[in-house]
Amino acid sequence: MVIHGRGPLAATGNGFAVLELRGVLRASGVGLAVVEEDAIVDLEGHGNITRLGPRRVLLEGFGSMTIRSLDDRTRVELAGAHLRIRARGAGRALLKGTGHFMTDDQDGRWGAEVEFDGEGGDRDPDV
Repeated sequence: MVIHGRGPLAATGNGFAVLELRGVLRASGVGLAVVEEDAIVDLEGHGNITRLGPRRVLLEGFGSMTIRSLDDRTRVELAGAHLRIRARGAGRALLKGTGHFMTDDQDGRWGAEVEFDGEGGDRDPDV
């Protein structure tokens, strides 16, 4: 099931999230992330960084990150606990596990694929 939402995406939970976006993503929690390097990545916290190939890196540990896409779409894969995801821009997010998400006009539990589109909105995702 694909849920179409307007405005920024906000999600919290435990599990697995895959996002493809054009915009800004801020995520925090404990676990790992795989990020395409066609983005600017700012990290805060503790962990390890491993290069997986010419354009992908693996981040392991805990803390937070802010990702600004440089290309048409940047792909970010997250797996972990206490995940907090805030995305502004346009894209898709696949959320699996236990948690909650919201956009300006949709909200629900993890287990859905969410399309979001919006720079602003009534619900501020703190990005």
